[in-house]
Amino acid sequence: MGQPILAGLFLYLRNMSITIPTLIEKDIREGKARYSTFQTGVGGQSVLQVPDNSYIVIYGYEFSPAGGGLVGSNVNDITAPVLNNAIFRAFETQQLSFYTGQSFHPFVHHVDARNFGSTPALEGNFIEIDNAPITRSVYIISGSNVAITVGLILNFEDITLGTIAVTQNTPLGITYGGDLNQHVRFTPASSGLAGLNRFYQPSIEKVPNTIDFYDGGVPVPPESDNQFYVKPQPNAVATGTGLIDPSEYLNDLNINFAAAAASNYFLNVHYALYTNQTPEQLG
Repeated sequence: MGQPILAGLFLYLRNMSITIPTLIEKDIREGKARYSTFQTGVGGQSVLQVPDNSYIVIYGYEFSPAGGGLVGSNVNDITAPVLNNAIFRAFETQQLSFYTGQSFHPFVHHVDARNFGSTPALEGNFIEIDNAPITRSVYIISGSNVAITVGLILNFEDITLGTIAVTQNTPLGITYGGDLNQHVRFTPASSGLAGLNRFYQPSIEKVPNTIDFYDGGVPVPPESDNQFYVKPQPNAVATGTGLIDPSEYLNDLNINFAAAAASNYFLNVHYALYTNQTPEQLG
């Protein structure tokens, strides 16, 4: 086995593992913390409980996306149900978020939908979701229970195009500031029960005691955000917008899909449990 292949294999294996941060590992070895995991999946909402007089440091997760085990075909034959690209597309963007009561951390992942075979006689292609685990290192501290929300993202409600002004953040020549092309300026990602969340680009300038503005001096509504994420909203399965519970989507397709373990997502959270109050310098 050649050196380039060995190097590639080492990089692959490294990316597929969660490494305990050095200081946390030291605390575990010294008995100041306990290594813990939280395994969840299937339904879209889970809560990682934190004991009283304790805090946790989440330092990584392994996310196996929903949609595995389904075989789609663009022809109506006996080997696979007709699950076309439009149906599979909801599985191709999945959002995972952590809410600690003090901070909110969303992570949006694209998931591959791949062709894996064909039937020349029927002129059909088969597709499936690649639900191999997605591994991420994070650093999330919480002294209270952590709400973990998982959902599918199918469509945005709309997008708004416009030019980007020249500012200190978007100078002429090395950014899109000042060109005459039409860029996405804001994306109303979803309109949930808690209101619309608008993702503004390039950025929102926070002005104390007054209305906020995006680059260029135009005021933005109060529910606008510098960060992209999608909120749950009523009947997201029917509208195709908003965060969609994976189990609800699977059930809407077919009750047998919802009951199949291979079709549901699974998530393993790695964290250290400290059994005393959170130090202020970590908060």
